[in-house]
Formats: sequence, structure tokens, C-alpha cells
Amino acid sequence: MKFFSPTSELKELLLLQHIEKKPDTTQKEIANVISGAPSMVNVYIENLEEKKYLSRDYQSAKVVYYNITLEGIKRKNYLAITYFHELLQLYRLAEENIENFLLKLENKGYRNIFLYGAGEVAEIILEIIQGRIDKPLKVLAIVDDDKDRQGRELLEHKIISREDINQYQHDGIVITSYSFEDDIMSRLKEIGYPENRIERFFTE
Repeated sequence: MKFFSPTSELKELLLLQHIEKKPDTTQKEIANVISGAPSMVNVYIENLEEKKYLSRDYQSAKVVYYNITLEGIKRKNYLAITYFHELLQLYRLAEENIENFLLKLENKGYRNIFLYGAGEVAEIILEIIQGRIDKPLKVLAIVDDDKDRQGRELLEHKIISREDINQYQHDGIVITSYSFEDDIMSRLKEIGYPENRIERFFTE
């Protein structure tokens, strides 16, 4: 995960879920799953075993199966729903911020727009726009400078090049790229695109 640092509870959830799916896993695999040090895996295993969440089945001196118990399944399900609830709260906060941005666009008179940058941000904005009811804002297409992306679709929206922009009747462009925001501004200026019709999502 890029955004969240795994807490002990998240590591516990990931470990229990992994063991439920793969009882014959190795400690190296467990370390990768929970983003933990291999030297600490045995400590995590012993802790869960003490809590009766899992048991070890020694197939040989070197081969161990990890079996999740009924209490372990119960604990895993509790951790999963708790984690989902917290993620949902964060999603709603992010959704509110995006909705406020979209309302500002509509208040400025935007109705038909492009998103510039076919990445994660554009995808999230599209999902939120698709879930809105009786709102006038519409995304006509996604602009992107990556030739490998052009001609494809993102959530049923065509990905086009800068050269295709003038083929559409539209009100403006929203830059949805964080890393290349200034570069995109420069590229739009190069083709003479009106600066007063450009909106930046990250530096509105």
C-alpha cells in the first residue's frame, strides 16, 4: 500500500486471510503479504497461536501447515469489516471533496468537459460523475499524451490525443494529473488553447 502504513491489526488481518487461503505457505511468503520483516514472522505466528486464532501442523521437520481456527475466522471477519468501515469513511471524505470541485465547475458554467490525464484521478472522478443524478456536468472524453493509451477507453470514455480536442464541442479541460500538471499546461498553451478554459484539479 502506498498510502497506509500497515498497523498491527492490518497485519493480523492480512496474515489470517493469507493462511486461510494457503495453509502450506512459507514464512517468506507471509513476510511479503504483511510487509513485515521475515525475522518477525514467527513472533506474529506465535502471538496468533496463543490467541487460538491458528494452529501449526508439522508435516516434517521443515514443512509446516498453518490452519486457521473458527476463532481465527471470526477474528478475521471482524477485522475485515472494521477496516472496510474506516476505508468507507475515508472514501466518503474524498468523494465530498471531489463533489465540491465538480459543483464549482458547474457554477462557473461548465457542462461538457475533457479530463486531461488518463490515470487514477480521472478514473475516480468519472466514477463519481457517473453516480450523480440530475447534474449537468458531462465528460466527453479523456485526453492523454501516451500514444499507447490513445484509442482505448477508461470507464467507457474514449482516450484521445491533444490533436483531437477541437473535434468536440466543449466548455473546458480539467487537468487531472498531479505529476505532469505544469507540463500539460505548457502543452495546451503550445496549441493555443484558451487558458481561461483550463481548470486544475490539484491547484484549483
